[in-house]
Amino acid sequence: MSESFQSSVSDHDIDTLEDILFEDEFAEDTLDYFGVHGLACAFVVGPIKITDKAITELVFNEHKGISPEKLTEAEAIIAKLRNGISAELSAGRTIELPFDDAEEEYYQEALTNWCAGFVEGFLDHEAAWFERSQDLVAELLLPIMSLSQLFNDEDFSEINNNEKIMDQFEEQLPELMTDLFLFFHSENK
Repeated sequence: MSESFQSSVSDHDIDTLEDILFEDEFAEDTLDYFGVHGLACAFVVGPIKITDKAITELVFNEHKGISPEKLTEAEAIIAKLRNGISAELSAGRTIELPFDDAEEEYYQEALTNWCAGFVEGFLDHEAAWFERSQDLVAELLLPIMSLSQLFNDEDFSEINNNEKIMDQFEEQLPELMTDLFLFFHSENK
């Protein structure tokens, strides 16, 4: 991992966030760390500025059962995560995605969960993503949407069954984050 990203979110932070995410009352319908990272990436690279509190509410699906202390702790970690991603992209660096460090047996699940989290962030404000150029944004999002395994229509099924295309999509993800970030945040809109 890159130095600045590594220093923004520690292994302890990740473990703490996952402990909160995997509590019994949330485990079934809450993103894991990879999904939270994907969601945070969507809000960093995308057109919508959203608060860390709002991202945290998305992560926990507005659960009322989480203690205020844990919610505050999760929000602080999500803020660090988002700030680290933003700092990397703002500095012109390609971000390293967390599933690259996943154990081999969990790699595919981590990749899929990251993409699903990203797609959740996109879908939460879909209209804003397509305001400038629906065709270009759809083209940039296609790899993420395909790798998320959330879409089962005929078009996605054909793509998802082509291992070569899926491998190419996976390799493109870091550059896609840069491309989306520049598209939505460059001075030459």
